[in-house]
Amino acid sequence: LWPEKGVNSVSEVLIEATNMKKVFSGVVAIEGIDFELRQGEVHALMGENGAGKSTLSKIIAGIYQSDGGELKVNGKVENFSSVREAVDHGVSIVTQEFSLLPDLSIAENIFLADKKYYKGGFLADKKAMAAQTYSLLALFGMEKTIDPYAKVSRLSVAQMQVIEILKAVSTQARVIILDEPTASLSVKEIEILFGIVRKLKAEGVGFIIVSHKINEIYEISDRITVLRDGRLILKGVETASLAQDELIRAMVGREVEDLYGAGSTGEKPDWTHAPVAFEARGITDQNNYVRDISFQVRQGEIVGFSGLVGAGRTELMRAIFNVDPRSGGQVLIDGQEITGRSIKASVAAGLGFVPEDRKTEGLIQELSVLKNVGLAKLAARGGAVLNRRAEEADCNEMVRRMEIKTANIDLLVKNLSGGNQQKVLLAKWILLDPKVLIIDEPTRGVDIGAKSDIYAILRSLAARGMAIILVSSEIPEVMGVCDTIYVMREGRVTARLTAQEATEEKIGYYSTIGVEKA
Repeated sequence: LWPEKGVNSVSEVLIEATNMKKVFSGVVAIEGIDFELRQGEVHALMGENGAGKSTLSKIIAGIYQSDGGELKVNGKVENFSSVREAVDHGVSIVTQEFSLLPDLSIAENIFLADKKYYKGGFLADKKAMAAQTYSLLALFGMEKTIDPYAKVSRLSVAQMQVIEILKAVSTQARVIILDEPTASLSVKEIEILFGIVRKLKAEGVGFIIVSHKINEIYEISDRITVLRDGRLILKGVETASLAQDELIRAMVGREVEDLYGAGSTGEKPDWTHAPVAFEARGITDQNNYVRDISFQVRQGEIVGFSGLVGAGRTELMRAIFNVDPRSGGQVLIDGQEITGRSIKASVAAGLGFVPEDRKTEGLIQELSVLKNVGLAKLAARGGAVLNRRAEEADCNEMVRRMEIKTANIDLLVKNLSGGNQQKVLLAKWILLDPKVLIIDEPTRGVDIGAKSDIYAILRSLAARGMAIILVSSEIPEVMGVCDTIYVMREGRVTARLTAQEATEEKIGYYSTIGVEKA
């Protein structure tokens, strides 16, 4: 696939960016940035949201054009005017928003823009596309699990990620940029993805990975570059020589001594003898996938739900909150059953729900911070509007309390960083002061500084007596934040572990092959 590979040494420089600068509407996004990618390495580009990682990546990939500095690709100065031009020079990018056409086949998506696969210049040779796709899949041992003729709409997120990488491989890309590649993947799917990355590394391909997941970066990367506020903080430091606390300090500009916030509120409260705030009895969802699940949460306790993608955790929470109908089971708050089968009944009983997809289910992107913070309270109280002065007072209090970084409360929420959007979503529900708060994937797509803030917020809420149910795909997060952990697989609970009993190995075991808890 890469005929020139093996000719040069592994240390050959594929990308050399010097003194890069980009300005948007008079605002400097990055300035004075140096970056280097060598053949056959994975170079992690890290920093908080808004640090400039994506801006630099998009300049290298031809999505943006720089306003200063010099970019060399394979030793030659370039200034790509388009993604197509970058691809022609061996540089491809896989963004978080996949560029796949759902109603076309896998093979068609991979070779859609390749003129070699069109008869007479306009008639697609689907058979040839499929044959070459099969060969690409065979490179990674996936020819038996993925059908080249299958429509993309039938694929999982992880499989779509693989197809995007195969698109890059099909162009003989020597540089592949992966932007948050594992954000929606399970542990097993991440293993498959990293296996593909390592195989391509051995072929001499260079990877730039943008990610917030520190544990994964230490697993897969060779070097790390850190940006903060559009400036270069660390350049090309060997991953093995960089301590995690040094990396975090470089990213956030301060010490994060206790990432999970356990020490932020002093001595951890004793919830073990506290009254039961929440109880689920025999919850079964409408599709009979989640079946007969029961558990309790005491006042001040944080209960976590872990498991692979598709284990049924989100379906369970949606059934509990009455987002989706359930075919059986009871939900009790302070011993009183929620008799109504509506979201309004759940909220009225003292239950809050922070969904995993903040952009489409949690927030209205075209509304201001002010309006988003007040949404749940408006719905709970009824009526069309709240008193403007009271609404502003509530919002300003939540911005202060949650340390939301916004120019003003009338700013559209879509203009905030991911971490600050997540804080707005939390504020929307905390404003109601629920007795029980369900929060699904609290830190997905959030940088390390905002993660630390969110964990501290959750600990503070628990210390005040709120019962919290937390769903997370990140095992370290569940272990670091939760007092009790339930593990799910295929719609069933397979284990209940205390914080003291839990290990990554145990959670992984019960997520995959562990027996169902009696």
